[in-house]
Amino acid sequence: MDGDRLPDGRREVSVLFTDLEGFAELTEKLGDGRVAAVLADYYAAVGRIVEKHGGVVDKLIGDGVFATFNAVAALDDHRRITRKAGAEIIAEISGLDADGKPLRAAVYAASGPAEVRTFTAGGHTATTVIGRTVNRAGMAMRSPRYGSVTDADLEWNKLP
Repeated sequence: MDGDRLPDGRREVSVLFTDLEGFAELTEKLGDGRVAAVLADYYAAVGRIVEKHGGVVDKLIGDGVFATFNAVAALDDHRRITRKAGAEIIAEISGLDADGKPLRAAVYAASGPAEVRTFTAGGHTATTVIGRTVNRAGMAMRSPRYGSVTDADLEWNKLP
């Protein structure tokens, strides 16, 4: 991918956050070891779908995944593709279970201009996306809709 990597800078991107329903309670019920196994399956499924659609997993955050599209590699029609990936994530995650109960995820997507930058902290270097587009998707998480994809671009005016 190095040859196809886009340089740092401002550009149109799409971002996607995921969230699992009842994760804190699940952790208390199942314990760390079993939850780690559930997360491994969940992260693998989300990562596979994101990469299949040309996106990149930017961060794993507890029970959430943050992915970007058109940030590090050029991707035509990234807005539509991001929402399609989100719908596939919802379907795939519903086939996973924790302690006999199906998992339910919520996906939040937004598209628009953002700053793509590579940072180094300690020995860790990462490229990430910064700006209002990311904030819109993050703010949509305040009103979770498990089992669906929330298009934060359409919801923006409804947020507090």
